[in-house]
Amino acid sequence: MTDTTAQLLALFLNLTAFLVALAIYRRLPTPLLHPIIVSCVLVAATLYATGTGYDTYRKHSQLLYLMLGPAVVALAVPLKHHFKLVRRAAVPLMVTLLVTTLLSPLIAVLIALALGANEQALLALSAKSATTPIALALADEIGALQSLTAGIVVFSGVIGAVFGPPILTRLGITDPRVVGFALGLNAHAAGTARALELSALCGAFSGLAMGLCGTLTALLLPWALTMLS
Repeated sequence: MTDTTAQLLALFLNLTAFLVALAIYRRLPTPLLHPIIVSCVLVAATLYATGTGYDTYRKHSQLLYLMLGPAVVALAVPLKHHFKLVRRAAVPLMVTLLVTTLLSPLIAVLIALALGANEQALLALSAKSATTPIALALADEIGALQSLTAGIVVFSGVIGAVFGPPILTRLGITDPRVVGFALGLNAHAAGTARALELSALCGAFSGLAMGLCGTLTALLLPWALTMLS
């Protein structure tokens, strides 16, 4: 099989899985059946059934990975429409961003360390606050396994997107700015997709949080690991 054929098959698999997942979600619109979750399960099941490893899948899905960057940048469109609201809340947003970016991976790494995780797991967890395209670039730089890093980022994003909104509602937090920012910080792209379903304002703040958190993580994480080594 040529590389071109393999890339076309990978693209067909990804698109088919998402379209099937989207059709299921439209019929049964529950958070647990979100297209991101179902499509991941469908792709994973196909790879397992065909005996295809993640490295092979990723190699032939380069087109999809190349589209991740522009997709993240496109989230600036709803942000532009609500920029005045963002500017008014700049100080609390920046404080929340800094605290979450520092504490979220630190707590995850400490818990994993207490449970006896190995070095590769700890490195992958240290990049969990960044969205997938940034996390994959970071994995290369810090020597983490890309497959493990991607899995952790996607898994944490899915968990945050599914359980984040109902937890925030139970806590009495309904402000779309707060909900969106929380989803972007903790659930990355999956959380932003969920936030955009709630409202454009919620999606704008989620996209902002995801972008800033990923950028700050990319700047601080290699420096922090260098200082610790």
